[in-house]
Formats: sequence, structure tokens, C-alpha cells
Amino acid sequence: MIANLIVGGLAAGCLYAMVAIAIVIVLNITDIANFAQGEMAMLTTFFAYWLLDDLGLPWWQAVAIAAVFGLVQGVIVQQVIIRPLIGSPVLSAIIATLGLNVVLNSVAGLIWGHQTYTFPSPFAFSAPFHVGGVAVPVTSVVNIAVGLAIILGMTLFLRATWTGMGMRAASQNQTVARLMGVSITKSSAIAWGLGGLVGGIAGILVAPAVFLDTNLMGALLIKAFAGGVLGGLNSLIGVFLGCLALGVAENLTSAYLSPSFGEAITFLVIIAVLIVRPEGVFGHVKVRKA
Repeated sequence: MIANLIVGGLAAGCLYAMVAIAIVIVLNITDIANFAQGEMAMLTTFFAYWLLDDLGLPWWQAVAIAAVFGLVQGVIVQQVIIRPLIGSPVLSAIIATLGLNVVLNSVAGLIWGHQTYTFPSPFAFSAPFHVGGVAVPVTSVVNIAVGLAIILGMTLFLRATWTGMGMRAASQNQTVARLMGVSITKSSAIAWGLGGLVGGIAGILVAPAVFLDTNLMGALLIKAFAGGVLGGLNSLIGVFLGCLALGVAENLTSAYLSPSFGEAITFLVIIAVLIVRPEGVFGHVKVRKA
């Protein structure tokens, strides 16, 4: 029983981690907390549903195209909404993302309505894996595998490529990064694009487990922030581990105490960490220079 709960919590935590990573990539490069990340992921998921249901594309093809859509959506948001606000107070850009949240939700409602849809999954009826006597659903295996692939891929990208190292330099000291030939605007666009890509993948993976509607990512966004705060918002590995811990804690609490308290633990985590260690368990105090 407890092993199943832990595996389920890890699978849920990986979904939280994908959204949190999307948020943190943008936050670390631009200092902007993207409160529209959930709605951007929701729109990407609806786009994938349109490709599947209306155009009849195969699942893998539709998902690949939708992932590219998520990436392009992130770049467009950065170029059209965020870039004109460069030089303004960061709060202006944050408020812009809050406004974008409402706009994207309304646009999705206008196109697809506010009813619920069933999002198909090729793994829904697959026989579970058996590991040490524990039946592990294929969807959980997929969520964990994709989560691990994303954190590994993002870490390697940021540490082992010139573009990634330039983005890290921009996140630490923009003046020095410019002197090194790093384009701050380009780094910002790449960060938003990656955020749109990773968030869209999370939406596509979570949609089959719940009904697809315009509020698909609301709860997930809050839990992603909570897991990110727990791990440390300036550490990708910390964010990943924090979200895993949150997912497991939520599952165990829901099973052994009550489902309602399982939801409440998200907010308790945010409050407790902000009081005791605001930088997160694996985070560090960040000094950013313009």
C-alpha cells in the first residue's frame, strides 16, 4: 500500500516539477514569475486535443506538434508582451502575466467552451509494470521517465552548451554577460520558449488523468510553486526534488489523514518554508546584478 502511494506521489511530483521547471527557467533569467504558465500549458493541451480530435492526427505526431506550439507560444509571449516592458519595474511584467492568464483562459473558453473533454492517452489501458510485487501504472512510469528526462536535459543544456551557459551568465550578472557577447533579449526569449515547451508537455501528460477544461492547470500551478519554494527557486535540481517530496507527502497525507488535508499541505509547505528558510532547502540567496 505505502509503496503504491510513494510511486503515485513521485509520478504526481514529476508533473509538478515540469511546471515548476518551466517557471524557474523564466524566473532565473528574467526575474519574472510567470503566473500565466498554467494557462499557456492549458492552451497547448487544447491545441494538442484539436490536432487529435478534429484533424485526426496520431497521438505521437499531435503531441510533437503541440510541443513545438508551446515553445513558439512562449517566444511570442516574450516578444509581444514581455520585451516592451524591459526597463520597467519587474512588477509591471508580473502584472502583465496575471492579465495574460485571464486572457488565455477566456480565449480557450471562447474557442472550446467551458465544458470538459476527455483527453486520450496511448497508455491508458496498458498493463501495469510489476516491480518487487508493486503494480506500477504505465502512466506513472511515463510521468517519472519524462520528468527525469526533462531535468536531465535542462541541466545539461544550461551547463554544457554555449547558449545555456550564456543564459546562466545573464541570470547572474547582465552587464558582464553583455560584455561577453550574450544577448539578454535572446536569452529571455529562449527561456520563455523552453518554459512554454516544458509546461505544455506537463499539460499533455496531466490531461488524461483529469478532464480537460479551461481550469486544467490551476491546481498544478500552485503545487508547482510550492514544490519550487520547498526545493529552492534558483536550483533546478532543488525544484525537482522539492516537487517530488511534495507529491509523496501529499499522497501519504491524503491516504492516512484526509484528502482535504492532502490539499492543505501544499499551502502549509509554502508558509513553513518561507518562514524557516526562504531560499528553499537546496537554494541559496541570489544576488543579481544588472
